[in-house]
Amino acid sequence: MSMPMPILLLLLLLPQGQGHGGAGDICIVGSGISGSSTAFFFTNYTTALSGAQLRVFERRAKVGGRLATVTVSGDHFEAGGSIIHPRNLHVRRFADLLGLEAKTDGDDDWLGIWDGHRFVFQTLRPLPPGTSWLRRKLHTLVNSLRLFKRYGLSLLKMDRFVQVPPP
Repeated sequence: MSMPMPILLLLLLLPQGQGHGGAGDICIVGSGISGSSTAFFFTNYTTALSGAQLRVFERRAKVGGRLATVTVSGDHFEAGGSIIHPRNLHVRRFADLLGLEAKTDGDDDWLGIWDGHRFVFQTLRPLPPGTSWLRRKLHTLVNSLRLFKRYGLSLLKMDRFVQVPPP
């Protein structure tokens, strides 16, 4: 369970107890986006590490939490939390702070949702470069209809509850 970023930042402001006479280690459990960003802020924006060691514990052999890329038949696929939604302000600001650039959707992208055994949803494959405007619009319409058939109005209902702040 990850802790919201404002709470983590508030914890950084609490006075550090020195009950045993020396600086203790600071431990972070998990190296996903929450653990990694906490370690980043401890290292770069606090003096809490003076005389202490920062220790990050991760149960897997690599850092990143759900962020992962897998290779299947020579093709690379995002298999984890590959999308940073523009409404996730904490992750978006953290990505900005790290100097990461957002990759915008392109006409050459396509989407598939895999349930572990088969694709339960797929958009049409991308059109070749130079395709006519009309064909691109029809392609987009078919993909939208496929999404509507699969998810109905639930995507629109969800969209009403979240506001996008200006960049």
